[in-house]
Amino acid sequence: MTSDDPNYILGWFAALIATIGFGSFAVPIKGDAANSVDIDPLIMQSYKSLMCYLTSWLVVLLGQEVTFTWWGLVSGLFWVPGGAMNIFAIRNAGIAISQGIVASSIVLVSFIWGHYIFREPVNSEVLAYAAVWLIMSGLFGMSYYSTAESLAVEATIPSDTEEEEKEEEQGLMDDDEQSDSFESDVTPPSQPLEIAHKRIGQGRSVLICGKTYSRRNLGLFSALMCGLWGGSCLVPMHYAKGDTSGLGYVISFSTGALVCLWIMRYSHQLARLRSAREAFEVLPSFHCGVMWLPGATAGALWSLGNVGSIVAVQHLGQGVGYSASQAALLVSGIWGIFFYREVQKPAIIARWFASALVTIAGILLLGYESSPADPGSDASTALNVSIVDS
Repeated sequence: MTSDDPNYILGWFAALIATIGFGSFAVPIKGDAANSVDIDPLIMQSYKSLMCYLTSWLVVLLGQEVTFTWWGLVSGLFWVPGGAMNIFAIRNAGIAISQGIVASSIVLVSFIWGHYIFREPVNSEVLAYAAVWLIMSGLFGMSYYSTAESLAVEATIPSDTEEEEKEEEQGLMDDDEQSDSFESDVTPPSQPLEIAHKRIGQGRSVLICGKTYSRRNLGLFSALMCGLWGGSCLVPMHYAKGDTSGLGYVISFSTGALVCLWIMRYSHQLARLRSAREAFEVLPSFHCGVMWLPGATAGALWSLGNVGSIVAVQHLGQGVGYSASQAALLVSGIWGIFFYREVQKPAIIARWFASALVTIAGILLLGYESSPADPGSDASTALNVSIVDS
């Protein structure tokens, strides 16, 4: 496949669409509406899953036949936990740093799947490895410089006294049986989530199995797990046959995500309460009056990115297509810098753009080094049915 091949051009255009969708879907999650109701991560994931399901039927308008494969359920098992962990990371560690960790780890996971498992060919392994490290380094740099200023502000905030921290820990222990420690605290809408006083800083703790952990550290860990686990959500598409791959996989994926989401949520409550009725009653509210618009917007943007990534992986391969889609951090970083004004110092903004150039260079190098097999070969057939979601 050459740069003049229509499928090659389509793959890169789809990766661009994925970048815009994935880079923008987190904006409503960080908005005032979500903060005002302390939205549960799995509720926001429900909005994403529902919009993913509803919009997936639009592929019929593109001439795609309605097909289904049970591999979509497997994708859902990867995507639902990964997506919920991503939302938790965004709300507790911040949009920029969390998306940097997610994107970097997804690039690594995608390259491992594409190069070592699916054996997607490259012109030069050395340069391909170099491209992956350029992408990861650039993503890390963008993530770091988009939060460096806010972390400096947070560091100037006086810490609570030891007595206050003990009282807070005691309060967490008293409320442990009445609340789900996975749910994040309400952050005042007037404050950026990253620098809200004692909300996500090291002094704000969560009690888990008798031990306390800062919400920021839990958010960072969730971002890492999102990339490592959720980064494989499109891999099952590699095993889908015939018309159930490519755009034909979109409906299967969205159905699997919707089914897996509430089975997992309900099963968690059922195991915790050991009562089917109580498990249903304690399911968190959707807050439809407040969240329908931001929830639907986040879901629609993510669904747009999802379709783009599926088409990109189909035509470029798992290692290149999904890795290129992670340039979404460029978009989310721009949102953070110019919309939320998380970074205002020109020197730090300049370093962020320098890191962005490193990322773009890595993506271009990886694209140049990719060398899909000739049409009709076994490797080409495998590439044409390999797709994995975010």
